[in-house]
Amino acid sequence: LDLGLKGLNVSGSGGWNASRSWYKGRMQGKNLADVLVAWGFAPTVSSDSFRLDADAHWPGSPAFVGLERLSGDLSARLQHGQFSEVEGGAQALRVFGLLNFNSIGRRLRLDFSDLFGKGLSYDRIKGELSATEGVYLTKEPITITGPSSNLELDGRLDMVRDRIDAKLLVTLPVSNNLPLAALIAGAPAIGGALFVVDKLLGDRVARFASVQYKVEGPWRSPEIIFDKPFEKPN
Repeated sequence: LDLGLKGLNVSGSGGWNASRSWYKGRMQGKNLADVLVAWGFAPTVSSDSFRLDADAHWPGSPAFVGLERLSGDLSARLQHGQFSEVEGGAQALRVFGLLNFNSIGRRLRLDFSDLFGKGLSYDRIKGELSATEGVYLTKEPITITGPSSNLELDGRLDMVRDRIDAKLLVTLPVSNNLPLAALIAGAPAIGGALFVVDKLLGDRVARFASVQYKVEGPWRSPEIIFDKPFEKPN
């Protein structure tokens, strides 16, 4: 295969028989948002470049390929872009709408509004997945490296039963105690509450560089629940 399809460059090889189809190769392009629109999806992720390496198979003919039937290994890389929530695009978010970024943004709004105000900017995304008949497991955490924070998503996505069970680790700069105090205490962005938390915990707050969330429920609209803070590693 060496094809150009609506902004998506597809290379590699594939085949099928009476019961099963397979594909091994790479799909890549420039701005993922343009590709998503061309294929009828909401432009929820932009990029300067992206690629997806696949060694996968599924039952039936090539026409019956689908995320809920796929088995094999997937590896994705994206460079420099942004996640955005698009009005009216809820049904088209698909895999790219796993996380409700506005929900995370509300927890970090105090000092990170520039980062989360219009979406989540990233410098690099890397992910390795293993699939078995529509059930995807992270081989290692999916990492989203950004200009002001890093995220790691590790867990299981069941496309057949419409369920995600994962851990989300958000790593933040430790130069300012107040946003971290808000995360640790689960407090809203109210000056008085943050001031009290900061005074009670003092310098200990600065030792927390990352916070873990549980991501559970239907994969198009999961709950993101505060789990626990982590101390800054030595």
